[in-house]
Amino acid sequence: MKKSLKVLAFAIALAGLASCGQKPAEFTSVRYDNSFALEEGASDSISITMDIEYPEISEDERGKAIAAAITGTAFGNGYESLSPAEAMEAWADSLVAEYRESNLSLKEMLEKNGDKGPFMGMNWEFSNTGTATGTFKDILGYKLVTYSYTGGAHGIMNETHMNFDLRSGKLLEQEDVFAEGFEKQTSKLLMKHLNDGKSDDGKISLLTDSIEPNGNFSIGEEGITFTYNQYEIAAYVFGVIDILIPADEIKPYLKTGMNIYD
Repeated sequence: MKKSLKVLAFAIALAGLASCGQKPAEFTSVRYDNSFALEEGASDSISITMDIEYPEISEDERGKAIAAAITGTAFGNGYESLSPAEAMEAWADSLVAEYRESNLSLKEMLEKNGDKGPFMGMNWEFSNTGTATGTFKDILGYKLVTYSYTGGAHGIMNETHMNFDLRSGKLLEQEDVFAEGFEKQTSKLLMKHLNDGKSDDGKISLLTDSIEPNGNFSIGEEGITFTYNQYEIAAYVFGVIDILIPADEIKPYLKTGMNIYD
Protein backbone atom coordinates (compact mmCIF):
# COMPACT_ATOMS: atom_id res chain seq x y z
CA MET A 1 0.00 0.00 0.00
CA LYS A 2 1.35 3.40 -0.88
CA LYS A 3 1.89 5.57 2.15
CA SER A 4 -0.36 8.59 2.46
CA LEU A 5 -0.04 11.39 4.97
CA LYS A 6 -2.81 13.92 4.65
CA VAL A 7 -3.83 16.99 6.59
CA LEU A 8 -7.46 18.04 6.37
CA ALA A 9 -8.34 21.29 8.13
CA PHE A 10 -11.75 21.98 9.52
CA ALA A 11 -13.09 24.37 12.14
CA ILE A 12 -14.49 23.22 15.47
CA ALA A 13 -15.90 26.07 17.55
CA LEU A 14 -15.04 25.58 21.21
CA ALA A 15 -18.05 26.68 23.21
CA GLY A 16 -17.43 28.47 26.48
CA LEU A 17 -14.54 30.62 25.33
CA ALA A 18 -16.70 33.60 24.46
CA SER A 19 -17.23 34.35 28.15
CA CYS A 20 -13.50 34.71 28.74
CA GLY A 21 -12.87 36.65 25.55
CA GLN A 22 -10.61 34.11 23.89
CA LYS A 23 -10.73 33.16 20.24
CA PRO A 24 -12.06 29.63 19.61
CA ALA A 25 -9.49 27.14 18.36
CA GLU A 26 -9.58 25.13 15.17
CA PHE A 27 -8.63 21.50 14.75
CA THR A 28 -6.93 19.61 11.93
CA SER A 29 -7.14 15.89 11.25
CA VAL A 30 -3.68 14.40 10.64
CA ARG A 31 -3.80 11.02 8.92
CA TYR A 32 -1.39 8.15 8.31
CA ASP A 33 -2.05 4.91 6.45
CA ASN A 34 0.63 2.37 5.58
CA SER A 35 1.52 -1.30 5.63
CA PHE A 36 4.92 -2.98 5.78
CA ALA A 37 5.88 -6.52 4.78
CA LEU A 38 7.67 -8.65 7.33
CA GLU A 39 10.49 -8.82 4.79
CA GLU A 40 10.80 -8.27 1.07
CA GLY A 41 8.50 -10.60 -0.81
CA ALA A 42 6.66 -11.83 2.29
CA SER A 43 2.88 -11.91 2.39
CA ASP A 44 2.84 -11.31 6.16
CA SER A 45 2.68 -7.63 7.08
CA ILE A 46 1.85 -4.99 9.66
CA SER A 47 -0.89 -2.44 8.92
CA ILE A 48 -0.86 0.95 10.68
CA THR A 49 -3.57 3.61 10.40
CA MET A 50 -3.93 6.86 12.32
CA ASP A 51 -6.45 9.71 12.20
CA ILE A 52 -5.90 12.20 15.02
CA GLU A 53 -7.38 15.66 15.44
CA TYR A 54 -5.00 18.41 16.56
CA PRO A 55 -5.64 22.07 17.42
CA GLU A 56 -4.21 24.72 15.15
CA ILE A 57 -1.14 25.88 17.07
CA SER A 58 0.42 28.65 14.99
CA GLU A 59 0.01 31.45 17.57
CA ASP A 60 -1.94 29.80 20.37
CA GLU A 61 -0.10 28.59 23.48
CA ARG A 62 -3.22 26.78 24.65
CA GLY A 63 -3.30 24.86 21.39
CA LYS A 64 0.37 23.93 21.73
CA ALA A 65 -0.22 22.57 25.23
CA ILE A 66 -3.23 20.54 24.07
CA ALA A 67 -1.34 19.20 21.04
CA ALA A 68 1.64 18.10 23.17
CA ALA A 69 -0.66 16.29 25.60
CA ILE A 70 -2.50 14.52 22.77
CA THR A 71 0.78 13.38 21.23
CA GLY A 72 2.19 12.19 24.56
CA THR A 73 -0.96 10.23 25.36
CA ALA A 74 -1.32 8.75 21.87
CA PHE A 75 2.30 7.71 21.36
CA GLY A 76 4.05 7.84 24.75
CA ASN A 77 6.75 9.87 26.42
CA GLY A 78 9.43 11.29 24.16
CA TYR A 79 7.16 12.21 21.27
CA GLU A 80 5.70 15.45 22.67
CA SER A 81 8.31 17.73 21.08
CA LEU A 82 7.64 16.37 17.58
CA SER A 83 5.12 17.71 15.12
CA PRO A 84 2.03 15.49 14.68
CA ALA A 85 3.31 14.14 11.34
CA GLU A 86 6.78 13.50 12.75
CA ALA A 87 5.33 11.74 15.79
CA MET A 88 3.22 9.47 13.60
CA GLU A 89 6.21 8.56 11.44
CA ALA A 90 8.42 7.86 14.46
CA TRP A 91 5.75 5.81 16.24
CA ALA A 92 5.06 3.77 13.09
CA ASP A 93 8.80 3.12 12.68
CA SER A 94 8.97 1.80 16.25
CA LEU A 95 6.02 -0.53 15.65
CA VAL A 96 7.55 -1.90 12.45
CA ALA A 97 10.87 -2.51 14.24
CA GLU A 98 9.06 -4.35 17.05
CA TYR A 99 7.02 -6.36 14.54
CA ARG A 100 10.07 -7.54 12.62
CA GLU A 101 12.12 -8.24 15.74
CA SER A 102 9.28 -10.36 17.15
CA ASN A 103 8.57 -12.36 14.00
CA LEU A 104 11.56 -12.69 11.67
CA SER A 105 13.44 -15.22 13.80
CA LEU A 106 10.23 -17.18 14.38
CA LYS A 107 9.51 -17.21 10.64
CA GLU A 108 13.02 -18.48 9.93
CA MET A 109 12.62 -21.28 12.47
CA LEU A 110 9.23 -22.33 11.07
CA GLU A 111 10.59 -22.38 7.52
CA LYS A 112 13.49 -24.61 8.61
CA ASN A 113 10.84 -27.03 9.92
CA GLY A 114 9.18 -27.09 6.51
CA ASP A 115 6.37 -24.57 7.08
CA LYS A 116 6.04 -22.33 4.02
CA GLY A 117 3.47 -19.91 5.50
CA PRO A 118 1.57 -17.66 5.58
CA PHE A 119 2.07 -17.84 9.33
CA MET A 120 -0.66 -17.50 11.91
CA GLY A 121 -0.32 -14.35 14.02
CA MET A 122 2.27 -12.66 11.81
CA ASN A 123 -0.21 -10.21 10.30
CA TRP A 124 -0.34 -7.40 12.82
CA GLU A 125 -2.69 -4.42 12.87
CA PHE A 126 -2.64 -1.10 14.72
CA SER A 127 -4.99 1.87 14.58
CA ASN A 128 -5.04 5.09 16.57
CA THR A 129 -7.91 7.59 16.35
CA GLY A 130 -8.23 10.87 18.25
CA THR A 131 -11.35 13.02 18.30
CA ALA A 132 -12.41 16.24 20.01
CA THR A 133 -15.75 15.19 21.49
CA GLY A 134 -17.15 18.59 22.48
CA THR A 135 -17.09 21.22 25.18
CA PHE A 136 -18.86 21.76 28.47
CA LYS A 137 -18.32 25.03 30.34
CA ASP A 138 -14.57 25.73 29.91
CA ILE A 139 -13.64 22.07 29.40
CA LEU A 140 -12.81 20.39 26.10
CA GLY A 141 -13.40 16.66 25.91
CA TYR A 142 -11.12 14.47 23.80
CA LYS A 143 -11.13 10.72 23.12
CA LEU A 144 -8.34 8.46 21.89
CA VAL A 145 -9.28 5.00 20.62
CA THR A 146 -6.53 2.47 19.93
CA TYR A 147 -6.79 -1.01 18.48
CA SER A 148 -4.02 -3.55 18.27
CA TYR A 149 -3.81 -7.09 16.99
CA THR A 150 -0.55 -8.98 17.41
CA GLY A 151 -1.80 -12.52 17.00
CA GLY A 152 -4.09 -14.66 19.08
CA ALA A 153 -7.85 -14.98 19.18
CA HIS A 154 -8.68 -11.28 18.97
CA GLY A 155 -7.36 -7.77 19.09
CA ILE A 156 -7.57 -5.30 21.97
CA MET A 157 -9.38 -1.94 21.91
CA ASN A 158 -8.75 0.82 24.43
CA GLU A 159 -10.41 4.19 24.97
CA THR A 160 -8.63 7.03 26.75
CA HIS A 161 -10.51 10.21 27.68
CA MET A 162 -8.85 13.57 28.18
CA ASN A 163 -10.26 16.80 29.59
CA PHE A 164 -8.61 20.16 28.85
CA ASP A 165 -9.07 23.48 30.59
CA LEU A 166 -9.67 25.76 27.60
CA ARG A 167 -8.51 28.84 29.49
CA SER A 168 -4.97 27.47 29.78
CA GLY A 169 -4.77 24.34 27.62
CA LYS A 170 -3.91 22.30 30.73
CA LEU A 171 -4.75 18.60 30.71
CA LEU A 172 -6.89 18.01 33.80
CA GLU A 173 -5.75 15.04 35.83
CA GLN A 174 -7.95 13.24 38.36
CA GLU A 175 -6.41 15.20 41.25
CA ASP A 176 -7.25 18.48 39.49
CA VAL A 177 -10.96 17.65 39.36
CA PHE A 178 -11.77 15.64 42.48
CA ALA A 179 -11.44 16.54 46.15
CA GLU A 180 -9.01 14.68 48.39
CA GLY A 181 -10.53 11.45 49.71
CA PHE A 182 -13.16 11.20 46.96
CA GLU A 183 -12.26 7.61 46.08
CA LYS A 184 -14.34 5.72 48.65
CA GLN A 185 -17.68 7.41 47.92
CA THR A 186 -17.02 7.51 44.18
CA SER A 187 -16.34 3.78 44.21
CA LYS A 188 -19.75 3.24 45.78
CA LEU A 189 -21.37 5.40 43.10
CA LEU A 190 -19.60 3.47 40.35
CA MET A 191 -20.94 0.20 41.72
CA LYS A 192 -24.41 1.73 42.07
CA HIS A 193 -24.57 2.91 38.44
CA LEU A 194 -22.69 0.03 36.76
CA ASN A 195 -25.78 -1.54 35.26
CA ASP A 196 -27.96 1.53 34.76
CA GLY A 197 -30.34 1.00 31.87
CA LYS A 198 -29.31 -2.63 31.30
CA SER A 199 -31.69 -5.57 31.17
CA ASP A 200 -31.04 -8.61 33.34
CA ASP A 201 -29.49 -10.37 30.34
CA GLY A 202 -27.13 -7.47 29.73
CA LYS A 203 -25.87 -6.94 33.27
CA ILE A 204 -22.10 -6.88 33.69
CA SER A 205 -20.36 -9.54 35.76
CA LEU A 206 -17.28 -8.09 37.41
CA LEU A 207 -13.82 -9.58 37.85
CA THR A 208 -13.38 -7.49 40.99
CA ASP A 209 -15.25 -6.85 44.24
CA SER A 210 -15.27 -3.08 43.76
CA ILE A 211 -14.75 -0.48 41.04
CA GLU A 212 -12.15 2.17 41.77
CA PRO A 213 -11.90 5.53 39.95
CA ASN A 214 -9.14 5.02 37.38
CA GLY A 215 -8.41 8.51 36.06
CA ASN A 216 -10.03 7.70 32.71
CA PHE A 217 -13.08 9.95 32.73
CA SER A 218 -15.02 12.47 30.68
CA ILE A 219 -16.92 15.51 31.95
CA GLY A 220 -20.32 16.34 30.48
CA GLU A 221 -23.57 18.09 31.20
CA GLU A 222 -25.23 14.96 32.60
CA GLY A 223 -22.32 14.08 34.88
CA ILE A 224 -18.92 12.43 34.87
CA THR A 225 -18.39 9.16 33.02
CA PHE A 226 -15.61 6.76 33.98
CA THR A 227 -14.38 4.41 31.25
CA TYR A 228 -12.96 0.93 31.89
CA ASN A 229 -11.22 -0.93 29.10
CA GLN A 230 -11.34 -4.61 28.21
CA TYR A 231 -10.29 -6.88 31.09
CA GLU A 232 -9.94 -3.90 33.46
CA ILE A 233 -12.99 -4.78 35.57
CA ALA A 234 -14.83 -7.39 33.48
CA ALA A 235 -14.30 -10.11 30.89
CA TYR A 236 -13.43 -9.33 27.26
CA VAL A 237 -16.98 -10.06 26.11
CA PHE A 238 -18.27 -6.94 27.89
CA GLY A 239 -15.97 -4.68 25.87
CA VAL A 240 -15.27 -1.10 26.94
CA ILE A 241 -17.49 -0.16 29.90
CA ASP A 242 -18.75 3.38 30.56
CA ILE A 243 -20.28 4.27 33.93
CA LEU A 244 -22.03 7.64 34.25
CA ILE A 245 -22.29 9.20 37.71
CA PRO A 246 -25.02 11.87 37.53
CA ALA A 247 -23.97 15.47 38.11
CA ASP A 248 -25.92 15.91 41.35
CA GLU A 249 -24.33 12.79 42.87
CA ILE A 250 -20.71 13.49 41.89
CA LYS A 251 -20.81 17.23 42.63
CA PRO A 252 -20.07 16.90 46.41
CA TYR A 253 -16.78 15.13 45.60
CA LEU A 254 -15.38 17.70 43.19
CA LYS A 255 -12.45 19.88 44.14
CA THR A 256 -13.16 23.37 45.45
CA GLY A 257 -13.22 25.71 42.47
CA MET A 258 -14.50 23.09 40.02
CA ASN A 259 -17.81 24.88 39.57
CA ILE A 260 -18.94 22.93 36.55
CA TYR A 261 -22.30 21.94 38.01
CA ASP A 262 -23.20 25.21 39.76
